[in-house]
Amino acid sequence: MSKEKISGNQIFWMISTMQIGMTILLTINPTVAIAKQDAWISILLSSMFSVGLAYILTRISMMYPNESLITYAPKIMGKILGHFIILLYVLYWFTVLAIILRQYGDFMIGTILPLTPVIIPIVGMIIVAVYVSFAGIEVLARCSEVLGPLILLGIMVPLLLNMSQVQVHNLVPVMADNNLLVLVKGALPTASFLGDNILLMMILPFLSHPRDGVKGAVLGSVVAGLFTLLSAMQCVAIFGYSTASRQTYPFLNLVRFVSFGFLQNLDSIVVAIWIMGIFIKVSLYLFAASYGTSQWLGIKRWRIFIFIAAPIAIVLSMIPRDFVDSSILFPKLVAVPFNLPVNFILLPLLLWIVGSIRNRKKKSGEQQRNSKEQEVS
Repeated sequence: MSKEKISGNQIFWMISTMQIGMTILLTINPTVAIAKQDAWISILLSSMFSVGLAYILTRISMMYPNESLITYAPKIMGKILGHFIILLYVLYWFTVLAIILRQYGDFMIGTILPLTPVIIPIVGMIIVAVYVSFAGIEVLARCSEVLGPLILLGIMVPLLLNMSQVQVHNLVPVMADNNLLVLVKGALPTASFLGDNILLMMILPFLSHPRDGVKGAVLGSVVAGLFTLLSAMQCVAIFGYSTASRQTYPFLNLVRFVSFGFLQNLDSIVVAIWIMGIFIKVSLYLFAASYGTSQWLGIKRWRIFIFIAAPIAIVLSMIPRDFVDSSILFPKLVAVPFNLPVNFILLPLLLWIVGSIRNRKKKSGEQQRNSKEQEVS
């Protein structure tokens, strides 16, 4: 394990800033399209799932302190199944890293760089991410501490400035048109993004005090879910669910809607803040993919693998043909039906349950040995 250490406070900022930007950007539209005026309930369910996942991951980390998924998965599940689980997560890290880059590139050329080839913003982002990831998890954690408050402020200010435009009647009736099944279905797109805190498997081992990670990880997930919920509520309350569901980026249109004295045309500022959040997310995924794969393959100088992982991610990001492939078909065909149930629910629960059973047996065996030694003495 590396000598680099981070704090529980830095875990909070990494998780919250990583999740907020792209979740608000890309999940409000599909959630509103499914749950209509009850979209906020669906996002509440997604947030509860994210918080539960964060708690489970911290419990696993406390059972195996200073160990990452790469080292504790074989111990918990056995060598063959453990390494198969690691392989699934390695594939997940690389595919999601590539999709994030492509979604970022599509967003940039669709909003502020319409004549720019999509490869240009993707390469620009990966270069910055390579620099920070190469510097190590401590530098990435400090970047989150600096950029995190700016990102939260950049989302909070438009929400506050638009309060006078809110029309509460657009949020009712509550659960009159939707049953619980529809609300759960509406929660899936957001849950597939808020489940990104699965990266805790790779960053919790760097905590200087393992128990501090519980509070930071859970609160970070709470804040990300809360800001997404408030953003969705305001989009529906101002535009109505019918209009919001037809907008590709409802929150960006909400920011353009701001008209408060001299404060207008804030979308460029918010875009810059979103780029900060995406930068943290890309850097964390690149770090997890590079460090985790190197650790799995037994490569001690893991930083070298960054220069292999980055080109792989760029090549994979070019596979989607357009925004439809990266932001509609991928969530629909891969993220929701596979990543969410397998990588975010089944495998963490399996590791937690089996790990807890093994831990209890280990402690029970140690107690029996100690008692026998005392009897002999």
